[in-house]
Amino acid sequence: MQTASRTLVKSPPEVWEQLDHPARMEGLMCALVGHATEVRVYERIDQTKLAWKADGDEARIEIELAEKGWGTNVSVSAENGGEATKLEGWLDALLEELATPQKRPFEGMTETPADTVAEAASSATAPEPAQKGPPIQPTEAEEPEAEEPQAEEPQPAPTPEPEPAPKKKRFFGLL
Repeated sequence: MQTASRTLVKSPPEVWEQLDHPARMEGLMCALVGHATEVRVYERIDQTKLAWKADGDEARIEIELAEKGWGTNVSVSAENGGEATKLEGWLDALLEELATPQKRPFEGMTETPADTVAEAASSATAPEPAQKGPPIQPTEAEEPEAEEPQAEEPQPAPTPEPEPAPKKKRFFGLL
């Protein structure tokens, strides 16, 4: 069984939340053994240890969590039964994935909210380009279509700018 560990800047509940899902455990096991398989959890100590193995295979994964300073020490052990599999890259990739932030507290604060002027401007249709060259004359068989007069859209009146407020003088810190 090979082991890798790393201290992540996450709390044990955050790391536990990422790991304690049957579909997630199956995905990690499938990546380890190289084929689809179901898993069975054989040891679970809340926010401390999670261990599962593949049904029908000798492959197993154990993850231990321990609070350490400002983060969580994560120790991952894996065994792929009798098959020779290079686990160092797989273990490091798993730890790197766990270290990636899942929740971003300030996400969306710099993004433009939906239904804004910018969104409306980008979805507006562009005017057709002017035709270059002489106009196309209809042939005798074609009758020119009657053009309907188009009403001009009213333009909004410019809004006057407010006058700046008069400056107040300070006298010994009083207004």
